[in-house]
Amino acid sequence: MATSSSPVVLDTPLTCEDAFAEIERHVRAGVHPDRIRLGHNERALYWVCNSSLLHHDGPDEATIVGRIEAHLALVSLLLAKGADPNKAAGRGATPLSTTCRDFIFSPAAWAVEKLRRLLAAGANPRLTKDSPICTVLGLRDMRGEVWNPAFDADADPAEMGYVFEAIDALLQAGASIEAMDHRQMYTPVLIGAYLGSVPLLRFLAERGANVHVVNPAGSNALMYAAGDVDGLKASRGGISTTWHRMGDPVAVARLLIEWGLDPAAANDRGRTPLTLALNAGNVDVAAVVAEALAGHGKLLKADVRRFKGTELEAQVAALATSGRTSKPPRTQTKSEGAAQAASWVRARQEMNHTDAWQRPAWFCAYNKALFEHLASGSLPAIPVNLLYADYTDALRTLHLSKTKDWISRSGVVTVKPDIVTWDSLRISYSQLDGDDLVCREEIVMPMSPEQQPGIEAVAQAVGGMTSRYFKMPA
Repeated sequence: MATSSSPVVLDTPLTCEDAFAEIERHVRAGVHPDRIRLGHNERALYWVCNSSLLHHDGPDEATIVGRIEAHLALVSLLLAKGADPNKAAGRGATPLSTTCRDFIFSPAAWAVEKLRRLLAAGANPRLTKDSPICTVLGLRDMRGEVWNPAFDADADPAEMGYVFEAIDALLQAGASIEAMDHRQMYTPVLIGAYLGSVPLLRFLAERGANVHVVNPAGSNALMYAAGDVDGLKASRGGISTTWHRMGDPVAVARLLIEWGLDPAAANDRGRTPLTLALNAGNVDVAAVVAEALAGHGKLLKADVRRFKGTELEAQVAALATSGRTSKPPRTQTKSEGAAQAASWVRARQEMNHTDAWQRPAWFCAYNKALFEHLASGSLPAIPVNLLYADYTDALRTLHLSKTKDWISRSGVVTVKPDIVTWDSLRISYSQLDGDDLVCREEIVMPMSPEQQPGIEAVAQAVGGMTSRYFKMPA
């Protein structure tokens, strides 16, 4: 028999209007909003704040307007009746974080109004998994992609204004203007440079944002404006990691150089803004960087030669070059193997994050024990100072590779469960062949909740592949 604290589960799918009516009926009958569950066992406030449900059946404009009004009224009712705006759903998402995603899917005026209501009810912007400002600016869930039509060249200026209103509201509520996303790729300034938006960068700088910020991979705003995809390539998840030119990166590059960013700086992979721009096909941005390098006496003849055959070849050839013909050797700033060792730390953090998947519990416990054995440093064939580790939480999958980007010709050793049946663990070696990642060898080990493969046996299988394909000690 249901008690006063047991969940009240509403059957779905319901039409949008029926779902709203059912939620309202229960709340007005005295059911506390946090007891009401819909969808994937989501609390009513979180479920209602997900605006995608307003569009799922392709409604016409008049229907959307009516749904938006009903939506906002229901959010206010739930909050007034005691719904907790900080209750997290799966993967750490809160009503505030899902509302921050609305700025690319819904009318921004409505999104900012809903955000204000949540903040007024006590929603804490420091409790979201990702920086809510980064999310408002267009950071997506799909492993590092950013997109926000409010900053397109042909966008209505009012849309950008609503985004700025949202950021100011979040800052007033305690959000940090320097907070990075949980993958440590972006701050709001780095997103502003990626989007190619001078107005956004000026707006952030006026509010105290550090325009010289550098992420843990060594990338700064000028590199993102140039076309830095290093972070995206290191953050795979079955999506395209192609960099897409947005906004006005030439104007952004000029502004950042004016603000004092070093045009000769290199990230941890040795990429400079000039290299990144040319690799991304942004020859006009590269020419701006070349001009700045010449002004600092750092433009090399080798740099100028890279413009050969482009429309800006003559313009760059007229710039003054330094006496050196090549770049000096890179200074080793980190101890050998530090980057590889750090990747194991990040993988462990991803696996043990409070928002990480914990189902099924038996496999998660086994997986953590297996990881700690592989990461112990006691296995000659799995040296943590020579191999990079990457953990994909949604797939409970560990990747080991010789290169930072495991999608490469040197290949990857993968430890992966069957996340549908949970009846097997697969250890495989795959290698990039053209545009395809091709499996060269696979070992399948049966498993069940009662009996998992021996950890030492899995370690031997992994070590055998790293020895054969990566030439690690046997």
